[in-house]
Amino acid sequence: MKVLEYVRAEDQLPEHVPPPGGSLNLEPLVGTWFATDEQTAGLVRLELRPHAGRLFVRAFGPNELEPYEWGEAEATTYGADVTAVDAVAFNATFDFGFLVTILAGRVGEGILVLDMFNAFVDSSGRPNYLSREFFHRRGTAIAD
Repeated sequence: MKVLEYVRAEDQLPEHVPPPGGSLNLEPLVGTWFATDEQTAGLVRLELRPHAGRLFVRAFGPNELEPYEWGEAEATTYGADVTAVDAVAFNATFDFGFLVTILAGRVGEGILVLDMFNAFVDSSGRPNYLSREFFHRRGTAIAD
């Protein structure tokens, strides 16, 4: 039986390109990101920080006095293709007990597009839903 090594032609490393090795450069993702919609009912801020070669995501929801902190989750990072050196996307999971939210973000042209997959795991009968937010970065990166 042949072992599957790829499912798409794009998943193969070109013969003339050596494997990149190591981890992706996280700097394109790192920093504090703010929702472009100041009246959003979703997330108002994301803090993406590196630590020991991994990316961590801290999320904040809207609240009257100050944003409500969701906590922090380790993210999985992705390059644009198999020869990538820079991380351009991530996903992270937040488990609230009654709700599991997967954040999937991609950065391009200075904008972070964030899809939020929300699945209720309680017996409330509420349907799962998807929402999308847009973020911009200002200021400097969060230190390691």
